Amino acid sequence: MDVEIEKPHVPHRRRRPGQTPHWMEFALPVAALFVSFVSIYIAWHHGQVMKELVHQNEKLVEANSLPYLQIDGSNAGGRVMLYTINEGVGPAKIVTAEMSVDGHPVQSLHELIDACCIRGDYSAISTSTLQGRMVRPGDTVPFVDFSVRAGDRDQALALDRGRQSNRIVTRLCYCSVFNDCWMATSTDPTPDPVSECRPPAKPYRD
Repeated sequence: MDVEIEKPHVPHRRRRPGQTPHWMEFALPVAALFVSFVSIYIAWHHGQVMKELVHQNEKLVEANSLPYLQIDGSNAGGRVMLYTINEGVGPAKIVTAEMSVDGHPVQSLHELIDACCIRGDYSAISTSTLQGRMVRPGDTVPFVDFSVRAGDRDQALALDRGRQSNRIVTRLCYCSVFNDCWMATSTDPTPDPVSECRPPAKPYRD
């Protein structure tokens, strides 16, 4: 005799009105996680943008503070001058100064005149200290100023010829307020960037 076993009846749960569907119970955490990731990305991207803006602003400030020393001379107005001028937009601090005549370094005005010119009276020549000097934008600093007189005209002409023929060479290492440094040379109108201004073996001291 076969006995038929009756399967228990499992009632189906019906969603009550207002109850959250099952799929939404999984969708809401996923959506929240997605929103969190988006928020993190936006915050990171904003930080990168701000960092780039700060960097660009620093570069702009630095560009607006760059010095540009030029070394030149003149023979106008009855005087022979050697001078440097700051053609840049920021102050230049001269850290080291060197002068040479025919490739040999000189350390004083007397050594310079004796090496390049004719020995004689130095009373008509004035000089300015270069090393450690701050040169503002647009300023001209004469470091050798020879007022030509009748008795020392030959000396003055010899000094001017030495300047124009590049027998006399001046080298100035200077830095900006941001400690960026350059080497300016009287034989080259374009200063070269350097990592630092190193003390020369024989600096020009006058």
